[in-house]
Amino acid sequence: MSDQEKDSKASLFAGLTRLAKAVGIIAALVLVEVVGAAMLIPSAEETEKLARELSRAAKGEDAEIEQQDGATVDAGVVTREVELLTDNITRFNPDSDTTLNVDFSVYGVVLADEEEDFLKEFQANTSRIHEQIMLTIHAAESADLANAGLGLIKRQILEKTNRSLGRPMVREVVFTKLNFIER
Repeated sequence: MSDQEKDSKASLFAGLTRLAKAVGIIAALVLVEVVGAAMLIPSAEETEKLARELSRAAKGEDAEIEQQDGATVDAGVVTREVELLTDNITRFNPDSDTTLNVDFSVYGVVLADEEEDFLKEFQANTSRIHEQIMLTIHAAESADLANAGLGLIKRQILEKTNRSLGRPMVREVVFTKLNFIER
């Protein structure tokens, strides 16, 4: 075998090696993208649920809610409402020389499976939870109380209640009564 044939075979081998490396790198990138996409693509059940929710939203309907044995079934999740506090607060504001009187009832929505655990924790932490709700209502501005959805107050009560319980057991906060008068 001559030197020219050896150089020709060596350059052919080097070229094939570079080509194999390039194909390997591209295959690895495609594999990483396929795995990443598979992890991000929702399952068939999640897609079906989202489609139902979007369809109801397009029709202007609320989420699918049924009543069953005193519990609410919302998209397959059974929840119960538990009274957290019903009270009346009177607060004087010396800056504006006004008195704010707030009469309210607050309920927490918990999973039906966790209701027994919630009641035990609530029993052990009732005073702490009541204090946190009272402080939240006391700190609320008239504009927050006048907000139709009460979003800020509900989020604050939800966060403080779950922190007092030690874990997130309350899924949602609901006001059944909220009357306030500023004099």
